[in-house]
Amino acid sequence: MDKIKNYIKRHNLINKEDKIVIGFSGGPDSLYLMLVLLELRQEFSLSLAAVYINHQLLVEASRHEAFARRFCEEHGVPFYCYRKDIASYAAKERLSIEEAGRKFRYATFYHVLEKLHYDSIAVAHHRNDLAETVLYRMARGTGWKGMAGIRPKQNRILRPLLCMTKEEILKELMKRQQTYNVDPSNEDTVYARNQIRHKVIPELSRVNGQVTEHIADLAEQMEELGVYLTDQIQGAWSSCVICDGDKRRICMESCRKLPVFLQKEVLKRALAEVAGSERDLKRIHVEQLLKLMEAQSGREMDFPYQIRAVRQYDELVIGKREEPREEASIRLQEGSQWIGFAGGWMKVEIFPKKDEEFSEKMYTKTFDYDKIRNHAVVRTWQQDDYFVMNDKGQRKKLNRYFIDQKIPKDQRKKIPLVADEDHIIWIIGGRISGEYKVTGATKWVLQLTWTRMEE
Repeated sequence: MDKIKNYIKRHNLINKEDKIVIGFSGGPDSLYLMLVLLELRQEFSLSLAAVYINHQLLVEASRHEAFARRFCEEHGVPFYCYRKDIASYAAKERLSIEEAGRKFRYATFYHVLEKLHYDSIAVAHHRNDLAETVLYRMARGTGWKGMAGIRPKQNRILRPLLCMTKEEILKELMKRQQTYNVDPSNEDTVYARNQIRHKVIPELSRVNGQVTEHIADLAEQMEELGVYLTDQIQGAWSSCVICDGDKRRICMESCRKLPVFLQKEVLKRALAEVAGSERDLKRIHVEQLLKLMEAQSGREMDFPYQIRAVRQYDELVIGKREEPREEASIRLQEGSQWIGFAGGWMKVEIFPKKDEEFSEKMYTKTFDYDKIRNHAVVRTWQQDDYFVMNDKGQRKKLNRYFIDQKIPKDQRKKIPLVADEDHIIWIIGGRISGEYKVTGATKWVLQLTWTRMEE
């Protein structure tokens, strides 16, 4: 008991007057956990409640439920029983039996926690579970975080028995002559974890009899190392990443100065934050981002969760793929018009030219109205757009102008333009075409004033 008390103290798992929900099956592990917490109940002034899940998978299910209920009644612990057809639930959710059972159990634990206004949930994982989890994750594919296995405290989940082996738990129960439920499914090697427990670990034990303890020790070292690495990754993140709404903009020059490990962790975190999950994001995706950093500007790659990464000059921009913008073209008429797709008002004035000089500003421009061949419209960029650069009539493709101005590819379709067919009269907020400038020969003047509405 002293061993468990020291472990609880070292990891600050339980405090005075805590209210704890116990995941209780009546099996050896959860029953020993219950006995430990019952011994601590008076010392810590604990409030305890047991949650039992009947998965309706075993012929012994009713007998197991009755045993767990009776034990709690005898020890004055409130008992909450929930029944669920896990086989049907697994089929509906397209999960394995193991995954479905775990998902329902923890959802129920949290439901009771909130219902009772309790503080935490205690579950009975031990050192053998820790070693099995590390091996399972290694077999499935994992990184340094996964190698830490099961943590003693994670959110509101407590694991006070992680300092105990299965053998130690069984010995303690034998000393107390305490009976418990036996789940025959724990022997069924159709389940992946049972294969590790009954086949893999026994084979490894032939190499070293302390293999379970050694793997558990490694997991604890990885957890300690993880605290240090997390701090280093945060520093690297702060040095090269800008959070721009739902996008992550990575300064490639700063990122390249980092050790390769930190580069990869920064890129992986950027993907995960945009995705909202780390699931299905793999090492190959990070490697692809590293390659994209070395590609020419404008190159892009797509990833899971509708993510698109774009190499934009000195930055790598990671965000959600945008839906194609609906092409809009609004014909200008005298007066003020709301240009919805561009989020602003365009004031249009047409008047005869007089001798006075025109005062032009960034968002107020004048043009020779008679030189407009068709109709002036406000729209966004199209592939063949161009404008005249100077009085000599030299043309420039609008796409080349955007590249020279280092305007990111995903922003080009958002810039409103005043156009006469494929000839751009005015890049609103930027250049005007030399062909439409007001001259001494101008008779009628088109004056445009753009006002963008503040969001």
